Amino acid sequence: MRKVVKDESGSRILLDTEQDTRLWSGHSNIGPNQNRWLELFVHEYAGDTDKRQFYLVHRTLWEGERNYIQDISYEDAMEFVAEHIDDMSPVEETACQEYGLLDYTAFQ
Repeated sequence: MRKVVKDESGSRILLDTEQDTRLWSGHSNIGPNQNRWLELFVHEYAGDTDKRQFYLVHRTLWEGERNYIQDISYEDAMEFVAEHIDDMSPVEETACQEYGLLDYTAFQ
């Protein structure tokens, strides 16, 4: 799935779930998350690995509904990770830490 968005500086970027890194998936094979779920992705700019765009992918298997991409800010991505911390695998937690979205030392 792909979507062109403008980043905070006004540059147009291509978000692409086939090329970008998935940090977290809320998909499950049982329960309510088997038909609708969210995924958190990060797009890294070519030639500038410090510049990133985070986005959510809303997935559905329901007939008549469409998947879509929602670009979000770094702060919103941090909040999203904090809200879903119990749903993350150790690999997903590590990935979020590597991208600066989760820092256990910052918590009181």
